[in-house]
Amino acid sequence: MTATLPPELTGPVQVALARTVEQIPHAGALPGGCRFEPKWDGFRLIVARDRGGSKLWSRRGTDLSTTFPEITAACVDQLVPGTVLDGEVVIWTSGRLDFGALQTRMGRGPRSAAAHAAGHPASYAAFDLLASTGQDARHLPFDERRRLLEQLAAAWRPPLNLSPVTDDRDVATEWFETYTAAGIEGLVIKGGAQPYPAGQRGW
Repeated sequence: MTATLPPELTGPVQVALARTVEQIPHAGALPGGCRFEPKWDGFRLIVARDRGGSKLWSRRGTDLSTTFPEITAACVDQLVPGTVLDGEVVIWTSGRLDFGALQTRMGRGPRSAAAHAAGHPASYAAFDLLASTGQDARHLPFDERRRLLEQLAAAWRPPLNLSPVTDDRDVATEWFETYTAAGIEGLVIKGGAQPYPAGQRGW
């Protein structure tokens, strides 16, 4: 039987949140060591793939499935039912993140959304795994969730993408200093041993 979603992950999902810090923390500042990721200039998006199709949920619980039809279709095509991802939807224009173009995609009806998807296609950067093969993964440490996510992402094609991560503070510092030109807002830092802190500022 094809996997279904855990009951707590079938609808709007409480996302993990981050708190602001003044400087890049040292490598051992969080349980299990720090894992550094780019902070994308986009909209937070939970992807839930079940046997009936895919749903895209915003951070505040709005259904954005028809707003980004190219992402919804890619999830149906490339994700196994029973999968829930956390990530960011973004639009690239001339090699730079274009938040303005992303905002123009909001609030469109299905026909208009399809036309805008053709003119300003979106991409999805997945950075966490909440469920796999119908099993809730939020209790697992981040490193284990990441390992499972990388396995899932091995066969992905755009517009689905795996957000990069490093445990090297020097590499993270280079990202912080150089990626801003492309529109990256900063860094998100997670603990390698941390479970998914739903609804909390645990990152």
